[in-house]
This record gives sequence, structure tokens and C-alpha cells, in this order.
Amino acid sequence: MLNLVRQRRFLSTFYELFPQTFPKKAPVWNFNERQLRKEYRNLQAQHHPDMLGGNLSQEVSSSGGNYSSLLNKAYHTLKEPLPRSQYMLKVLNNMDLTEERLSQSIMQSDPSILMQVLDTHEQLEEVLSEEDVRNIDLENRDRIKGIESQLQECYETMDYGRAARLTVELKYWVNLAKAIKEWQPGKPVTINH
Repeated sequence: MLNLVRQRRFLSTFYELFPQTFPKKAPVWNFNERQLRKEYRNLQAQHHPDMLGGNLSQEVSSSGGNYSSLLNKAYHTLKEPLPRSQYMLKVLNNMDLTEERLSQSIMQSDPSILMQVLDTHEQLEEVLSEEDVRNIDLENRDRIKGIESQLQECYETMDYGRAARLTVELKYWVNLAKAIKEWQPGKPVTINH
């Protein structure tokens, strides 16, 4: 047991937590999402405090919390494209896009994206029917899928500058997707940037 705790203290990336899904223990954009989910569930079944009966629930991880919490954080970071890309850029290029100042700087380098986001936000505020909202949602989903596809290419070619721009753009469209989900007729639309 002590050896297992020591290994976890020296963990360098989330990819190391899921050796079946990421056998090379290296950041990759594409992977088997079902495999990740299955491996995550199996690991949680082994390490979740509720499953350990309290005696071993204080297993220490590299972040100082319990191992189950670390697994949870890693899984949720890697399974979703936006946090995965943010994490990959941090690991591969020491670029922290969760830092708002850096994200804003990148977005200001291409104001046309921000204008497109603002225009779409305005459209969402003005729509009156659920059908119009569905149309905006479909366009937004297509945009998000396109960006995710471009991110795959960026990580394959190690074009981290372009990956950073696309990740910041993705953040805006993901936030718009949340606003679309919460849309109600006559209610103000709030988008977090």
C-alpha cells in the first residue's frame, strides 16, 4: 500500500492515471472514450473512500487530496474537449489558458472571432421561438465539432500556437452552448467569457 501511495506522489500528468487508455502515458487528443470511462469506473471502484471502508480513504495523491478526487478531476479534464485542450497546452507547451489574461490576449489577436460570438449572442437574445434556438444550437454544435477536428490536427503537428487560438475560441462557443441550453423566451441571455 505504501508503495502505491509513493507512486501517486510522483505523478506528472493525468494520463499516467489511466494506463490502459493511455499506454504511452503521454498527452493525446484522440483516444477511446469508452475505454477511459471504463477504466475510470474500475479505478473508482478500487479507490473511492466509500469502497475502502474509511480506513484507507485518506490515500494521498500528488495534489494533497485523496486518490479518488484526483481520479475524478483527471477524468473530467480529459473527457471533455475544452478542459482537455487547456490541459494539453499546459503539459505540452507550459501555456495556462485558464489564466484569463492570457486567453484575452489571444482572443484580441483575432477580433473577428469575438465579433462572431457577439453576433451569435445577439441573435440568441432576439429569438422568440424554440425552433430558432435549435437552429442556433445546431450551427454552434457544428462550429464546436469543426474546432475539435482542427485541434486534433494541431496536436498531431505540434502547432501549439494555433491550438491555443482554437482552444480560446472553443471556450467562447462552449459558453454559448451553455447559454443556449438555459435559454427561455423573454429572459436575458448570459454568456460567461
